[in-house]
Amino acid sequence: MRKFFSPISLLQSVVALALIFGCLYAAQWQLDRGQGQTNTNNIIRNNLELNPIEMGNPANLDAVANQWRLTNIKGTFSKDNQELVRNRYYEGKFGFEVLTLFTAVTGENFWVDRGWVAAGKDASTPPDVPVIDDGINTITARIRSENLSRQLQGSFFVTSAKSVKPDSIAKIQGVDAQPYYLDLISSSNGKVAPLTEIQLPELSSGPHYAYALQWLAFAVLALIGRILLFREAQRLPLV
Repeated sequence: MRKFFSPISLLQSVVALALIFGCLYAAQWQLDRGQGQTNTNNIIRNNLELNPIEMGNPANLDAVANQWRLTNIKGTFSKDNQELVRNRYYEGKFGFEVLTLFTAVTGENFWVDRGWVAAGKDASTPPDVPVIDDGINTITARIRSENLSRQLQGSFFVTSAKSVKPDSIAKIQGVDAQPYYLDLISSSNGKVAPLTEIQLPELSSGPHYAYALQWLAFAVLALIGRILLFREAQRLPLV
C-alpha cells in the first residue's frame, strides 16, 4: 500500500479521477441534450397533426410549445421591410432566405420567411426577389420558435444598417415585431406564394445518446487504466 500513497501514485489517481468526473459530466451533458431534442421532436410531431391555431393574443403565444403548428393570419406584407438570411442552401445551391414583414389587421408585426432565392452572379449583384403584393390577404403559416437573430446580417441591398446585427428577431430594422417568425405555406391571394417549398423538420435525436455512451466508455477506460498502472507498480520492487 506504500506504493499507492507515493507522490507519483497519488498524482496518477488525481488525474484519473479528474478524467473520470470530466467524462461523466460530458456524458450527462449529452444525455440532457438528447432528451431535450427528443422532447422537442415530440412537440413538433404532435403540432404537425393539429388544426391551425388562432392568433388571438400573439404577444402571449408560447412559440416553443406551438412550434411548427399552423396558423392563419389576416393582414398585409410590407414592400419596404425585408431582410435576407445569409449562407442558406437549397438543393445544393447557395442563396438567401427571404424574410418579409407582415402586419396583421389587429396591428401585430411578424417576420415571415417566404422561402429561398438564389444568390446573384457575384457579391455585388443582389438576388432576384419577387415583389410582394401589398393587398390584404390571409396567410397560412407555420410558427417557428428558433431565434434567427445570430444568423441575420444587414445586406447592403436590403437594409441601410449594413454593420448592425440585431439583438433579437423582434428588433430587425428597428421594427417592433413578435420574437418568433413564421414560415409561409399559402395565401388567399394567388399572387402571394412561397418562393420555395418549406421543408418539414427531420425528427431525429441526433448523435447525443451515442456521444453519451462514448463518454461513459472513456470514463471506464480511465478507471481501468489507473488500476493497470497500480498493478504494474505493485510488480516493481520498492526503491
